[in-house]
Amino acid sequence: MSKAQIKKLSNGLRVGVDEMKDVETVSIGVFVHTGSRNEDFSINGISHFLEHLAFKGTPKRSAKQIAEEFESIGGYINAYTSREKTVYYVKVLKEYGEFAIEFLADILQNSLFDKVEIKKESGVILQEYAMTQDTPDDVVFDYFQETAYPNQPLGMPIIGSKANIKKFNRDDFLNYINQQYNYQNTAIVASGSIKIENLIKWVEKYFTKLSKNKIKPVSKAIYKGGFYKKEKKLEQINYLLGFKGISYHDKDYYKCQILSMILGGGMSSRLFQEVRENKGLAYSIYSFNNCFEDAGIFGIYCATSSDKCQKMIGLLSDEIQKVSENIKDDELNKVKTQFKASLKMAKESTSSRMQRLGSDILLHNKIQTDQDIIEKFQDITKKEITNFAQKVFATHSTTAMIGNVKNIKKITKFI
Repeated sequence: MSKAQIKKLSNGLRVGVDEMKDVETVSIGVFVHTGSRNEDFSINGISHFLEHLAFKGTPKRSAKQIAEEFESIGGYINAYTSREKTVYYVKVLKEYGEFAIEFLADILQNSLFDKVEIKKESGVILQEYAMTQDTPDDVVFDYFQETAYPNQPLGMPIIGSKANIKKFNRDDFLNYINQQYNYQNTAIVASGSIKIENLIKWVEKYFTKLSKNKIKPVSKAIYKGGFYKKEKKLEQINYLLGFKGISYHDKDYYKCQILSMILGGGMSSRLFQEVRENKGLAYSIYSFNNCFEDAGIFGIYCATSSDKCQKMIGLLSDEIQKVSENIKDDELNKVKTQFKASLKMAKESTSSRMQRLGSDILLHNKIQTDQDIIEKFQDITKKEITNFAQKVFATHSTTAMIGNVKNIKKITKFI
């Protein structure tokens, strides 16, 4: 398999290819380094709304044609918005590589932002908003993020507020795309049966209308933490517990990843075994490590009935204490093996390799090879993990819960 390559074009646009010579498809992604964190409260939700509107018509293609053209060649197209990036991605047979680039360039540079389409899509997004509000294991994460990072862009929901969704107009979208969809702010990557010289040729041919404006820097993230609960008639309490984490640039990034996997990263993890298998208190329980450019949050999610929630919180506290005191050789070795396996398995997918390449360029401005990553976590010791755990779990906690929560006691200290 060929080595992944990155080239920076004269206009500042970064292009990357991870060539796979023995496949018949190519996955292509346009990664824009902008998301809900780049918004202020008056335009919260615009990144997500804009992602929707990219598929709603250009001078060359109607919304229906956009949907039909990709299906007619057996291709797949989609997009997503996060707090720090917006990604548009496709997967096509290798012979449609140039078509895919032209198509992506068209919808990202020539969207009409028609008033009728904006109104219709506003209705669609309001339905998405309502669906999220009706899904407790989704909406609790918004409460959690806002509690951890209150009164700042990093704490705002990606979907935005109902008021903003209803008020956005064509000028709002034109202003935002002109500010944020910048040559310097964008990477176009591909993985599969494609050569970098062809991708460069097609990108230079079709991506000619991005902005050259200077990107406004994001405000510094300030982790606060706190306690939030919302009473709602539900069968279960959806509960999130978090602590101040680290950025994806931090030297301890892989220690944090290992800690998360040991504590709640799978069926053999401590939380799954103790809370679900041994005590039968929850169906779903896991830990996670959300990292941002200059901040992060280490979290645990679980759901249980209201009469068992307090006991479950006590078990969480016990397991946090234990993992901060002792790590076993076998569980550390198991996690390192899992890391290696996940890296190797992802290499078999053009989509996975494309997503990783795009994220590497956007977040690190370089390619991280498997060997680079393995070297970073291979020599991490048990003592380093317990020391890191003690540092994380000593920070001010963040709690968010929804359900029959009126009798759940507030706990703020866990070690």
